[in-house]
Amino acid sequence: MVSWSALGRSFGINLLKTNIKLPNSIHNVTFSTSKAMSAGHGHKTMALQPSRWQWHKFKDMFHYYAMVGLIPVGLIIFYTNVFIGPAQLAPIPEDYNPKHWEYHRHPITRFIARYIHTNPQQEYEKFMHFIDEEAQRGKLRALEKAIIEKMGERSDYQAYYYRPMVNKYLRLDKKAGDELYNRLGENLDE
Repeated sequence: MVSWSALGRSFGINLLKTNIKLPNSIHNVTFSTSKAMSAGHGHKTMALQPSRWQWHKFKDMFHYYAMVGLIPVGLIIFYTNVFIGPAQLAPIPEDYNPKHWEYHRHPITRFIARYIHTNPQQEYEKFMHFIDEEAQRGKLRALEKAIIEKMGERSDYQAYYYRPMVNKYLRLDKKAGDELYNRLGENLDE
């Protein structure tokens, strides 16, 4: 596309010139008045103008992606709508369970439901699994809360977490201390 733009610019410049000068010929000698005669001396100036590189790059990329993306997708949609067409309702035969994508009318929608999206039954099962996991977590939180309450209620040991094998020996030690206290009382010196 850049080459077309450059050709258009140069061609347009040549068309817009209004000072067309014809050479004058005298006795087989041609004099040209449209050409400046100089030996290359003097000031050479270049007009400063903003770059058009971004614009040309945008046009190139737009045309590329239009060719790669929009045209094939448009052809597929055209072919699907013209040659395949929408599905027709028909009675379901005995002993046949329709698949989940067979409920859609348009062929492209059926393709997306079959190969891209997941089965609605599978989504339902995943959601039910999520609900069950959350219920199990709630039960564990309630059990942990009950354990912490019992630990605070009995005041038998100070702990920040629950370790069953250590607790067993702490309870045995407390039981032995209580029996010793009941047998001897407060007078331990005797």
